[in-house]
Parts: sequence; structure tokens; C-alpha cells
Amino acid sequence: MQKIKNKDFIKIANLSSDFKVSATTQDKNRLNKIIKNRQFYSICELYIFVNMNIKDALYKNFKSLLDLRNIFKSNEDCIRFLESILWEGEPVSPYDINSKVYKCRDGWYKCQNTGKEFNILTGTLFQGTKIPLPVWFEIIFREHSDKGGLAATTVMRDYGLTYRTAWHMLHKIRNAMGFENYKKLDGVVETDEYYSGGSLKNMHYNKKLEVKELPNQNKKLLQCFVSRSSGDMTMRAIPDATESTINAGIMKYVDNKNSKLYTDDNPSYQKIPIKYDRSSVVHSKGTYVDKENPEQHTNTAESCWALHKRTETTHLKISKKHVQNYANETVFRYNTRVLDISADACTWFLQNIFGTRITWRQIRDAKYTRYNRDKKRAA
Repeated sequence: MQKIKNKDFIKIANLSSDFKVSATTQDKNRLNKIIKNRQFYSICELYIFVNMNIKDALYKNFKSLLDLRNIFKSNEDCIRFLESILWEGEPVSPYDINSKVYKCRDGWYKCQNTGKEFNILTGTLFQGTKIPLPVWFEIIFREHSDKGGLAATTVMRDYGLTYRTAWHMLHKIRNAMGFENYKKLDGVVETDEYYSGGSLKNMHYNKKLEVKELPNQNKKLLQCFVSRSSGDMTMRAIPDATESTINAGIMKYVDNKNSKLYTDDNPSYQKIPIKYDRSSVVHSKGTYVDKENPEQHTNTAESCWALHKRTETTHLKISKKHVQNYANETVFRYNTRVLDISADACTWFLQNIFGTRITWRQIRDAKYTRYNRDKKRAA
């Protein structure tokens, strides 16, 4: 192979090892300049085939936690990866996306219009963190790959953190997973409710009397919608199972024009607006699949509760005010099941972290964000 000048040599990847090295922003700009100006030398020819993205380069052999640790060894590795998938080589100010950006030292940038400095972590769940980013990446990977999720005590023991820090990190991740939730569904849609909480027959007599006086007997209520057509689910915490609450969720999350709705025989569904094409199965009589129409059932929605129960099993107690955040975790894991490996789901998660910053006080008061996004996954 003919040699070229050192100033024009750009190292994209080290193919002699198992570790992939991504090009820096400066290298990419130099490469684009060389191609644009055609600064080639007569002693050699340059053939460039560009048909890859940075995720493919980094995650080609990323199928396990060990692979992740080999790829992301430092904060710089993580920041370089985030800049590649979020900015794609062109820094964007989170304060004014149309502003010109100036590069500062140590990976920081300055927004011309606002005068504020920022980096790739600004406005994300990682902003201001003192925990190494490789630890964050590992926890995100495990939170998805473990079907029941991670308990804060597990994170505390495995990474030498305090319980408060581990609990805070996991709730930040669950809140960011909410971008997969709250989608409006169409096609064939099933809906169902779920009551979570201890059984009265297992309670002490005095405790049983106290709980009976509470609304819904102190149960945590959830409502889910599952589209058989797209394979997506939406799950929300509800204060009660009255007609107004149940029907409000249907009108908000189910498209009335292009959907076929299947429910059980809950009386609350009897007053659904007639614009919905609805059919039901009579669970109270032991019928779970209609004999005349086998497509008429809510078994898909019922199976989603089995997935959520795994999450509940991992945690000894889920506070009622935080139940929506745990539902976000279940929805993200369910909706990304179509991706080949957990690495793809983690990359999809990281591609949507802008605007996910949340403070300790917001988590304490359960003031979580409802993103209501409809981005398509690169499945």
C-alpha cells in the first residue's frame, strides 16, 4: 500500500483487535474536508466506502456485559459515543438549536446566542453526575436485560454506592424510559386493568378493617393498552376504576378511527363512546376467547401484567406515588423486545436522553415527565 502524508492519515478503527475505536469529531471534519477538496496524491488512489453508522462500529461484538466493559472503559469513551449518536459530528446547543457553537476546553462548548456553556450531558439524566458514565451504561444495560429489572440494593452492593444514590439513579433511568410510554395506538387494540396489592385474607384483622375503609382498599391501579398491529404497549397509573377514568384513558390512547377495541366485561366499558368499534369477552362467565371469533380476547393485555409482576417481584414494596415510573420500565422492556439484543435497546435509550434531566426533589415528589413521543425505532 502506498503511503500518504501523516497529516491526512485518519484512524477510524483498529481492525487488528476486538476493540473498535470511533473517529473523533475533528477527524471526521478533516476527512470530509479531504473528500470535498479531493486532496489526493498521484502516488496513490483513495477508495472510500461509507455505509455504516457509529452504533454498528461500536456494537458489532457487543452482546454481553463483558463486551460493554471492554468498549466503555472511561468517561471519554462514553462521551465520544454519545456525541456520535446524538450530535452526529455537529454539536447542537440545548439552549438554542439554531445558535452557532464554539468549542471550549475539556469537551465543553459555548452557545453564541445565549452565552451558556454546555456539553453532551447537558439536559440529560447524566447532567451533573459524579458517578462514572461506564457505571451508568452498565446499569442501563442490566435494567433492560434483566427481565425483572434491578433493585436499588443490588446496585448498591455491586457498585459500592449508597442506597440513596442507587435508588436515585434507577428512578432517573425509569423516568427516561418513559419516552416509549403514552403512545396513541391503532389497529387491533386490547385494554385491561390491574390491581396491585396485598390480599385481604392474608392481613391481620385490625389491618384488614383499616384497609377496607381506604379507597380501592389501598390497591395500586394500572390500565394498559396493547396494539396487536404495532406490538406496542402503553401503561398508566389510574386513581380509580370508574367509568370516567377508564373511558378517559381509552379516548386519549386509542385511535377511534383506525382501531378495533377488545375489552373484558367490566361495567365501566359500557359507556365507551359509540365511535369506537368495541367487542368484549365475558370473563365473569369463564369465557376468555370467543368461540365464534377466536380473535376476540384480551390475552395479550393479560400477558403484559405477567411482565409487570416480574418487576414487582424484584422490589419488595412499590410506593403508590412511584408506581407510574415502574410502569415506564415495564413498557420500555416490552416495546423494545423486537430489537435483536439488549445493546440495541440501550442505544435506542441513549438516542432519546435529551430533555430527561430530573432533580432529586422532583423524584422525591413523584413529579415525573410524560414525554408522549412517537419516534420510530431502528429495529
